[in-house]
Amino acid sequence: MKTRDVVVVVQKNDHSLGFFDFSKGEELARVALPDYPHEFAISPDGRYAYSCHFGLKLAEDKGPGGNEISVVDLLTAQFVRSISCADYRRPHGIAFDASGALYVLSEGASRLLVISDPASGSIARALPTGGSGSHMLAVTRSGSLAFCSNMFSETVSVLAPHDDSSIARLLQVGKRPEGSAFDAREQQLLVCNRESADISVIDVLRQEVTGRIETPPGPVRIVRRSDGLFVVACYHDQSIIVVDADRREITQRVSLPAKPVSIGLDSKTGSVLAGLLPSGLGVVNLDEGQLVRVIATRPGPDPMVVLPLALTVSQ
Repeated sequence: MKTRDVVVVVQKNDHSLGFFDFSKGEELARVALPDYPHEFAISPDGRYAYSCHFGLKLAEDKGPGGNEISVVDLLTAQFVRSISCADYRRPHGIAFDASGALYVLSEGASRLLVISDPASGSIARALPTGGSGSHMLAVTRSGSLAFCSNMFSETVSVLAPHDDSSIARLLQVGKRPEGSAFDAREQQLLVCNRESADISVIDVLRQEVTGRIETPPGPVRIVRRSDGLFVVACYHDQSIIVVDADRREITQRVSLPAKPVSIGLDSKTGSVLAGLLPSGLGVVNLDEGQLVRVIATRPGPDPMVVLPLALTVSQ
């Protein structure tokens, strides 16, 4: 069956995973999820989306929140099963390593959950992050190191996920650290500090903060382009920026019509996608330096990815 480029996006306030034709912008499918899903990760084989049931609209909201991971088949747009996080509530940050092990960050318990075999759903270990508001997660391809952004303690925890005795090394960063991304060789990690309007640069091998890059207000999510530059969504500034980490400088800024809460890339066209409030995915052409169109979504578009899918939907 012929594939087409499909945007898969978590629609947080619609409690769903949405599928949209990237070129035409039309909705292809909607998969209902438990209330208020947040982050998600795609399995290394590209077959499944694993979505965190955070269970609350915002990180600032009080309450126990959810405690499961929803698994969706990307080829059929069907809910498959859920993985229980047990007492480790408010799962948010989520990532796979190259071998297929799954890592989930429990904001409610400030624990990093390691699920070595996602098919079994068994939690192999739950490591304390040592921080408060453990929200976003970056894991090396080998799975040897995990970096957890702790919003309320203004730290990043460094853990060895497959070591039962691993104790978090805490790195002081800026105010309200959130999204992060490695460079291509995983030598540096860039961490967005939303409320101090800057990016912390972490040396991965030395596990030290080695630099700071000033940004417009509200850097919240970050992705790396194929050319090594980074693209950052700036929430308060209503913009996206391009960052050269080696030069420690901003090379481009593009205004948006609304606040962006997430950022993604289309590898084929080089387009940038930004999840906008209250709805819509803004598509930005960086060569033109402007927003070129908006894909109409359901409310609360958050993380997204563009995948070549031969989608077969039965409705």
